[in-house]
Amino acid sequence: MFPSSAMGLPQSLKFDLPPSMSDSARAYSVNVAPDGITSVAGTTSSISHTATVALQSPFSSQNVSFTIPSGMSDSVFMDCANTTLSFTLTYTATTALSATNGVTKLLGSAASWFDALTLYSNNTPVETVNQYGLLANFLLQNTVNLSERSGGVGICMAADTNSSNGIDLGTTAAAFRYSFCIPLISVIGINTDKFFPIGSVNNMQLVMTTAATTPIVCYNTALATNIVLSVAPTLSEFRLNMKYIDVGDQAAAMLRQTLQDGKWFIKSSTYTNSAVSIPTGAQGAQQILLQIRNSSVKSVYHQFGLTNTTLTPNGYFDAINPGLNLRQLQVGGQFYPNYPINDLQRPAEGYCYLIQSLGGSIPKSFGTVITREMYNTVAGIAAVPAGSDTYVVLPTANARAAPVGSDGGSIVITSNPSSAYYGYDLEKSSGILFQGVNTRASPPFLNLNLAAATTGVITCQAWGYSDVVLQIDYQSKQVVAFI
Repeated sequence: MFPSSAMGLPQSLKFDLPPSMSDSARAYSVNVAPDGITSVAGTTSSISHTATVALQSPFSSQNVSFTIPSGMSDSVFMDCANTTLSFTLTYTATTALSATNGVTKLLGSAASWFDALTLYSNNTPVETVNQYGLLANFLLQNTVNLSERSGGVGICMAADTNSSNGIDLGTTAAAFRYSFCIPLISVIGINTDKFFPIGSVNNMQLVMTTAATTPIVCYNTALATNIVLSVAPTLSEFRLNMKYIDVGDQAAAMLRQTLQDGKWFIKSSTYTNSAVSIPTGAQGAQQILLQIRNSSVKSVYHQFGLTNTTLTPNGYFDAINPGLNLRQLQVGGQFYPNYPINDLQRPAEGYCYLIQSLGGSIPKSFGTVITREMYNTVAGIAAVPAGSDTYVVLPTANARAAPVGSDGGSIVITSNPSSAYYGYDLEKSSGILFQGVNTRASPPFLNLNLAAATTGVITCQAWGYSDVVLQIDYQSKQVVAFI
């Protein structure tokens, strides 16, 4: 017998209206300038070329801090989804670059200008996100496709719309100015879908740490005249942009009646970074400890990288496969996935697990900026191991040769970075408070097997995507994060 259900009306025939806010409710924007440092400059050699050498020059790691307006009224909330950081890049060249196949390109997006984000409440850290630029690039490459890079991602974040890297930068004898506006990967940014009671806390501060290395790649095959700068690349005009909502005194009184022991509790998420190096000459079985010790880790993401060379001109923004014929994440006695991934012979399986770890379960989620050629890039080893998938390729100087049998040509790596990104889904179920795995007593290990000896030091950058509960004390006006 076919199962029956209770009689009811379809959603299209339900004409009840949603509740309204009081007439005194209003929304307004808040734009905050930095407290101390208002500009960060590199040197005149921060953009420079050398023939047949991929260059990334030092920048200046500085803390740009913002005091977030708070404590004004219990009726005021922050709409976290609209929090952005805007800033400007300027520099002046007096001598134009003259080079064959010259490339001067921003790495990833404008978020690459920052190495870390730290949020404070009453001078106590609430959240720290390290390797911020790399994380932003990881998420951008794997959640946005090429056609979606037009619009806000291209206009605001400076992701190139006709390549898979950042925008091209000017190299003629002129003054250049580029404006950027990036969303925040934070509990006061895109990680929180609830309004944050900013009016019920005191002394909130955001600190953005600028990059130690200039996120610009310079490359050419023959140099006639190097670019000469008279004004070094400078970041300035910083603004923290937020949207506040004043719900009115009546709604605030209703909300106070819902507090538990005078406290708000907001579920959000954050990223915990761990970096580990694999030494030169490593081969065979490797076990890497990731220092990610949180109460509810939903996913673990990681990528392998080398310092910038002609094979990896984008430096650590080139995510490479270091010759993995076995890869698996271990937490205690649990393995993710149960059957190890072989990124040399069965790389397609690995990418499916990555999409799953990002929350994708429909074909649309497979539509990212990454191509099969970009994903199947090996580096840090002398040659492609025998028996590998035909599309697994070892690059040459800023070029990724077309796989055997392909009708495509060689691909320029500065335009299409190597993109061997990896992820593991640890989530038990959505819709519950702590969806992930507790790693406080048993931190995760990466179990790897390298099919060939490494030719250089390989760095693994990993992030644990974890649940976080924000406790906002109505009396002390303090924020505490439980991660």
